[in-house]
Amino acid sequence: MDLQDLHAMGAFVPRKPILKTIEVTKPVTLPYEQWADPSVPEFTGEVETVSIDVHFRRLSFADQLAASKAPEGERELAMLQRMVANADGSPVFESVDQVMMLDDWLVVPLMKAAGDLLAKMRDSKPATSSGLN
Repeated sequence: MDLQDLHAMGAFVPRKPILKTIEVTKPVTLPYEQWADPSVPEFTGEVETVSIDVHFRRLSFADQLAASKAPEGERELAMLQRMVANADGSPVFESVDQVMMLDDWLVVPLMKAAGDLLAKMRDSKPATSSGLN
C-alpha cells in the first residue's frame, strides 16, 4: 500500500470546499456611516431574509478529533470553526472564540447547513465489508 493506493481508495478527505447557499433572517443595520461607534452596528428594528453563500470544508479525522476534545458545550462550535471556509479552503474563523461571538441568527443556520452536509457525507459512504461471508 502506498499513497497512490490510499488516494485511489478514497482514504483522504478532499480539501476543496463545498459551496452552499443558506437563507438567514437577519436584523437590518443602519448604513455604516451612521453608526455612532464604527465597531458597534446600529439596527433599524426591522429584519430581512437574505441568501448567503458559505463554503464548507469536509472534516478530516484530525478535525473530528480536535472538535471532540473541545470542552462540553463547545464541540459543535469547534466543528463549525473548522468547517466554515473561504473559497480557497482556508478557515474563515481563527478560533472557536470568534464563532462563539456570532449572533444566533447566523449560527443556527450555519449549524443546520453543516449538520445536513455531515449527514449527507455519512450517508454517501459505502458500507465496508468485514471480509466475512
